[in-house]
Order: sequence, then structure tokens, then C-alpha cells
Amino acid sequence: MKILHAAYMKDASSGIVNQMYWEQEAAKELGISWKSILFVQNPNGFHNNEIVTVCNDIMGGELKKWFKAKKSYYSWLEGIMQEYDVLIIRHSLCDPFEPFFIRKMIKPVYIMHHTFEIDELYSYNYGVKTKIKSLMEIYFGKKSISYSKGIVAVTKEIFLYENSRVNGKFKKEIVYPNGIISQHDIILDDRNDNIPEIVFIASYFNGWHGLDLLLHNLSSINDDFILHIVGDVSVEDELLAKKDSRVILHGHLNNIEISQLMSKMWIGLASFGLFRKGMKEACTLKVREYLNYGLPIYSGHKDIFPEEFEYYKFGEPKFVDILSFAHLMRKVSKSDVKQAAIKFIDKKILLKELYEQLLEEKS
Repeated sequence: MKILHAAYMKDASSGIVNQMYWEQEAAKELGISWKSILFVQNPNGFHNNEIVTVCNDIMGGELKKWFKAKKSYYSWLEGIMQEYDVLIIRHSLCDPFEPFFIRKMIKPVYIMHHTFEIDELYSYNYGVKTKIKSLMEIYFGKKSISYSKGIVAVTKEIFLYENSRVNGKFKKEIVYPNGIISQHDIILDDRNDNIPEIVFIASYFNGWHGLDLLLHNLSSINDDFILHIVGDVSVEDELLAKKDSRVILHGHLNNIEISQLMSKMWIGLASFGLFRKGMKEACTLKVREYLNYGLPIYSGHKDIFPEEFEYYKFGEPKFVDILSFAHLMRKVSKSDVKQAAIKFIDKKILLKELYEQLLEEKS
């Protein structure tokens, strides 16, 4: 069985490119006939990446370019699907073309979801623009789901949410969490024994990361610790952070700089504001990267990990609890953390499970 996993984005982003690249590499190692492709308007430096296909020679205004790019994407998909048996298509938000493409496809199409789309749109609060996009997603998104063979979601919560949009049509629950290609490099451990060092990483800290909730809690505790914030922050969050000398704002760091920083960290932090887009669960790439460095996680949301997995702590953005967890985890070997996490985060394991589910569906 040959499977194509395709996604459309206006701009290529490193997170999605990496995720699809790791998926492709995992498929090669497993000997699975699988192709992952990201179709973009703007490659953003990924011109020569085997995962990225660029929609070239699009002229005109933004709306015209979007229309042409979408037309090109679905035309390309229709042609290339002659070589494959099954298509997994990443859901394209507010896309009037997607349901019509899925409906006319003879071969099975599974639709991939990563978030609560409608709730996320409302969380942006852009007034009339948000209302229009939300109405488009409510109508066209529901059509896309109903025409598909099934839903593939990164968490069970997202599967249930999307399935509810079509009145529970799908009985087969397919959950495919984000994962990474686990490296076997020696884990560096330069942690000090006295002052906890904690890291919180994002490309840009949106409201659903809940950085503001964390920063507001700084005044509740006088303990010594260092909070490292990596990524771009809002003006409001920057002002809050600069009021406390225990916070270090790094901005963006390259891979070598992140690796050096991670070696000193006691724990990593994950999002605390998912409730702002109506969610309780998430499956972020950053959590997988923390664990790959041997860092236990303190998070404001649930993930795929079972309750007995002791290196993922679900709690409130309160430093008294965060530091208590950090001190407890200081006694643990980083290598032990990574080893315990492998079965939950390794892309090869996760892809094999997905492939077997799809194979079972087709037979």
C-alpha cells in the first residue's frame, strides 16, 4: 500500500518541514511505501528540501495568488495520486476547494487535524475577518470531514472534536501524535546542584502558550531560580519579564545554542493557555524535543502520556509547584528520562502504528 501525506501552507515553517522530513525518514527505515510533501507558495529557504514542493510563477494580489496556489495544489494532488493508494491530507483552514477535491477522489482520503480550528479562529479576535473565516470553516471544514474516509488527529480530544462536527460519523479512532527521529547522541548534563534552571521555548509566544500567566506568578515566590525564555514574545510579556531578574529573554537561538542551553536545564515548560482555544490536550513538537534532550516536562495541558509516566507533570502555572517538580527531577538521570520517553515520541514507532491502522482499514 502506497501512501501520500500532503499538506498545503502559504509559507514553509521549520517545524512542519522537520515533522514531515522525520516522517519520511522513518518510512524509509521501516521500508514503508510512503511520501510526505509540503506544498507551499513561499519556501522560506527550503528551496532544495526534498519535502517541499513550491508553487511557482504566481502573480497578482494576495487573494488572486491564494486562489491560483490552491488550484495548482489540488491539480497537482490529483495528478500525483495516480501513483498512490491512500491520501492523508492535512486540513486546510477555511478552504472552499478542499471538500470538492475530497469528494471527487476515487481513492480513500483521510483528513489530518492538529487543532480545534473554529475555536482557534475565534481566539484571534480579528472582528469581521474572524467571523467570516469562522463561518467558512464551519461550513467547508464540515464538508471536508464528511467526504473523507476518516479522521487522523494528533490527540484523542481533537479526534472527538472533529468527529462531533459530523455527528460521530467515524467509529474508528485514529490518533497519530507528533514525533521525532530520536538521536542516539550522548546527552550532555551540565546541571548545577543549587539553582534550578527552567526553560520555556516557542517560535512566538501566542496567547495559548500562557506565558503571561506564568510571568504574573513570579511575584508569588522569592526562591532563587532562572527562567530561560527562548523565542519571540509580545511587548506586554517582555515588559513583565524584564521586571524580574530571574528571567532571561534569549530571543531565537540556533540548534547549537539550544543544545548548549538544554544541557543546563532541570526541566522544560509547555503551554499553560490552551483553554483560550477551548482545548485541554495537545501534542506539541517542543515537548518531544525537550524529552529528546532528557528534560522532564511541567505543562498546563494533557498530552498522550499515561498518568504513570512520571516525567510529564500536568499542573497550574504556579512556581511553587514548578520548583517542587524541578527539585524532584534533579535527582533523575537525563538518559533515563529520554529512554522512558522513546516509545511515546519516536517517529518510527508512531508511523508504524498509523500505517498498520490504515492497512487494516483498507483490507
